[in-house]
Amino acid sequence: MAICELSGVSRRYPLGETWVQALTDVDLVVEPGEFLALAGPSGSGKTTLLNLLGCLDQPDGGSVSLDGQPMSGLSSAELSRVRAARIGFIFQSFNLIPVLTALENVELALRLSGQPSGLDRCQAALDDVGLGDLGDRRPSQLSGGQQQRVAIARALVKRPALVIADEPTANLDSATGEGVLDLMRGLNETQGATFVFSTHDPMVIERARRVVRLRDGRVVGIEQR
Repeated sequence: MAICELSGVSRRYPLGETWVQALTDVDLVVEPGEFLALAGPSGSGKTTLLNLLGCLDQPDGGSVSLDGQPMSGLSSAELSRVRAARIGFIFQSFNLIPVLTALENVELALRLSGQPSGLDRCQAALDDVGLGDLGDRRPSQLSGGQQQRVAIARALVKRPALVIADEPTANLDSATGEGVLDLMRGLNETQGATFVFSTHDPMVIERARRVVRLRDGRVVGIEQR
């Protein structure tokens, strides 16, 4: 079964007295274990598409399903529960809670997912991203690359169906970004984690196993690697 399926999806947004068509009749299937990049210029619709995949938004037309379950018609509270339990998020600005340690940031994600909290499981997630000995440090005591690794551990600790990564290398230098990408690709290969990226970074695009190209709100090409 597909992890996520979009069928005939369209989305538009108000801009003053007019409307902007962000997506038009998009079809996309994300299979288990994918390492997929959504690529395109600014305004191509890739962030809107990522938000629909991550159940952060609902389409104006068409349908979105996660693990075979339709997302249309769910309330905001129901969508929030779906996100907490089944989707991991990695943001370009890391979005760690500054007053919590690295371990506590990871543990909070596990608690919010509704799964039993376990420090051993959270510690193992930090071990997986190479930060097993830095769990007691707060974000301000970590480099940008280390903060992004904590964010990856936080996304994966609840063993989500899908990991959404929005420009995950945007705030990192090229060497650090390359290391973070290699880490995620390794987790994809060893743990089977399913990743979908929104990106304009050539490093991300080069490492993706499938690239979905967007322009003006439409899919204009799909490259299988």
